Parts: sequence; structure tokens; C-alpha cells
Amino acid sequence: MSRNNTFSGTTEHELIEELEQAIDQALPAAWSLTVEHQPKHGKYRLDAVFRVDAPDGSHATVVAEVKASAEPRAVQASFQQMQNMRVAASADAIVFVAPFVSPLARERLGEAGIGWFDGTGNMRLALEWPSVLIQRSGADRNPFSNPADRRLKSLRGPGAARVVRSLLEIELPVGVRDLAMRAEVGAATSARVVDLLDREGLIERGAGKMISEVRRRPLVHRWTDDYGLTRSNEVEQAVDPRGLAHALDGLRSSEDQYVVTGSAAARTYLPADVLPVAPLTTLVLYADQPRKLARSIGLRTTSRGANVLLVRPFDDVLVKGSRIEGGIRYAAASQVVADLLTGPGRSTEEAEQLMNLLAEKDPRWTA
Repeated sequence: MSRNNTFSGTTEHELIEELEQAIDQALPAAWSLTVEHQPKHGKYRLDAVFRVDAPDGSHATVVAEVKASAEPRAVQASFQQMQNMRVAASADAIVFVAPFVSPLARERLGEAGIGWFDGTGNMRLALEWPSVLIQRSGADRNPFSNPADRRLKSLRGPGAARVVRSLLEIELPVGVRDLAMRAEVGAATSARVVDLLDREGLIERGAGKMISEVRRRPLVHRWTDDYGLTRSNEVEQAVDPRGLAHALDGLRSSEDQYVVTGSAAARTYLPADVLPVAPLTTLVLYADQPRKLARSIGLRTTSRGANVLLVRPFDDVLVKGSRIEGGIRYAAASQVVADLLTGPGRSTEEAEQLMNLLAEKDPRWTA
């Protein structure tokens, strides 16, 4: 890549300069840093090679590889080339540099032992000797946009939610059209969502572009970047002064439509010998008519001190696949996970516990 290339308003050379400044500022005062721009090592013309010198005479070299795009699929495809560049330069580490490196791309890079740096401040550089660890956080969402790029970039909205929920549960392999029928969306919507998930390395496609694999745990995490229990739905706060057990008892005899999600639902998926990782402090209920349900089971709406959240779902897919247990209707496990990941209190820990249990039967939920 030419050092004069420009993307997202930033040149490659400017990104290298920003990386140099970030490393230099993080090193102790007595250390030194030098950079060589576009040196040739073997058959590779490298974007930059940094040398870190410690006062004791030890030193390390770092190769920087700059890319215009850091979509997870593209990042994974370049792993071998980057490792070859590191070997060609006899370097101790390699850093992937781009205007923006997404959380999923950073996770993939970390798994491959590769560092990263982007224009929003995300950075990781680890050297064994001399010992260096620089880790910083920047943006988790891409602030740069290309008006000419019409591809889907978000999983926000009913269409994406329906496709994602189907992929979290459907038997594989499956084609785009069959997926659209299962998700009850148009074929174009299904294709756009599948293209996004493919670019982000969350699915694998085989012969005939059939979806042959789904990484369900990373997929639900990616969905909750754009979907949130309280962000995406209308929420009413309520209180049952007699406690959550009373509210749950009221649901057994209620004729109103509801589905329990969150912590209370997660408990129904745990084996009898497994204790929840957190106490039940908030009851979360999906309801098309929250206030009517609240009156029928004796709740009082409130602006503070709530122990019940009444959620009007933005789409019916959120209550699809619910099941009855002990006379109470509970949300599907995949929906419970998504709601816990974006819910109140220690719900993230409960989501991880539930995903660990799902992974025991379905390896696609493995971390």
C-alpha cells in the first residue's frame, strides 16, 4: 500500500505517525523509539518497522501493516501474510493498523497474537523483551462512513432481529431463501444481513453459498451492539411491594399476553444442581399492553425503586419460540441471552452462565 493512500480522511502516513506518537508516549523516558518507513524485507515492502530500545541494551522490532478496511473477515484472511511479514523482518511483533478496528476484529487479532492500532485510539502492543504492554480503548463503533458504500452495516431493526434470532436457533446448513422464509422476511433483507455477518466472520458459507456454520456466541454479542433490551423497546417501570414471587404467582392466573425474559427466565434453563450467579432482583416481562398487565397482577407503575420492568417489544420476534414452564411463559433461550447482555444489574454474568450451559449441547455457543 502506498504511503500516500487516503481513507476516511486520514492518510496511511498519518496513521503511522499517530502510532509512533502513541508508542513513544507510552514508553519510559529513558527508552528510545525509531521508525523506518516502507523498508523492503525479502519480497515484502512493509509499511513501517519500529525499533524499541531499552536502557539495558535490549531491543525489539515491530512491523506495522496498514489497511484501509478492518472487517473481521478481511482481517482473518490477512493473518498468514502478516505473520510472513513479521518473519521476513525478523520482528518481535506485528501491529495491524486501520482507521477503525471493530471489537470483533480486535478479538480475532488477539487470538492470532497480533496487535492493533486505529485512528479512534484503540491499541494493543505486547512485547516479551524488553517487556512492553500498551493497551488503550477508543471507539467501539466506526465513526467513519463512506456514502458510496450501500452495504448493510447495522443489525438494528426488525428484519435483522428476525434473521439473527433464526440463525441462533436454526438447523444448518441453510440457504438465504430458506432462512428468509424461516425468519419471515424478504429474500433481499435476508441476503443483506447474511452478507454483513459473512463480512464480520460470524458465519461460514459452503457450496452454493449455503450457510454451513454460525458462531452463535459472537453473533449474539454482535447483535447486542445494535439491539438493547431498554434501548430498542418501550419500557415501563413498576413495583410489586409484596415481592417478585407474588408477581410471578400473578402471571400464572393472568389472561393477559406476556413473556418473561431476563434473570427469571434464565433460571428455568439451569439444571437443578446449578445455582444462578446472581440473585433475582428484577422481573422483566414482555407485554403488548404493559399497563393492563400491571393492573391485572397488582403492580404499581413507578419512576424509582422498580423491581419489575414491563417491556413492549419492538417486534414479535422477541417473543417467538417462548415456552411454558410451571404455568408461566418464558422467552426462548437465545432471546434471554440477548436481554441479559443488555439488561440491568449483574445480568451480563447471568448471560455468560446461560451461554456456557447452551455450549454443552451446542458447540456453536462456545466462546
